[in-house]
Order: sequence, then C-alpha cells, then structure tokens
Amino acid sequence: MVRYGPLRSRWWRGERPIGFALFVGTITFLAGFVGPLLLTPNANQGPLLGIFFTGPLGLMVGFVWGLLRARRRRRSEQEAR
Repeated sequence: MVRYGPLRSRWWRGERPIGFALFVGTITFLAGFVGPLLLTPNANQGPLLGIFFTGPLGLMVGFVWGLLRARRRRRSEQEAR
C-alpha cells in the first residue's frame, strides 16, 4: 500500500499529492476521533484530538508524502527516457 497507493482511482494515477493528503488525513482523523471515544467513553473532550491534532497533522504528512512520491515518479520517468 505504501509503495503503490491504497486505491486505484484517478487520484492515484497521476500521483496527485492531494489524494495522499486526503487519504492519510482521513485515516488519522478517524483514529483520533473514534479512538478516544472507544478507550474513554466518559471523556467529553476525546474527539477533539482528531479534530485539532491528528486530522490536520495527517493531512500535512500525507501531502508531503504525496509530493515526495510524485517527484520520485517524475524523476524515474525522466531517467527511463
């Protein structure tokens, strides 16, 4: 999944960084939002972890990851020519 991308859709064909950002941001948001709800159901501020920390951080990490993959792919295509 890390090497080829998690989905075969138009977001992955051109190695678009926004596709990686949305995918990683969604996964980290859900982990930060649902995780505290499952671990400590009585804590009323648990979902704020996903909203303010893990979601935005995952979005940024996914975007950087997508940029690096796109750059590496372009470089390997130029070398193949």
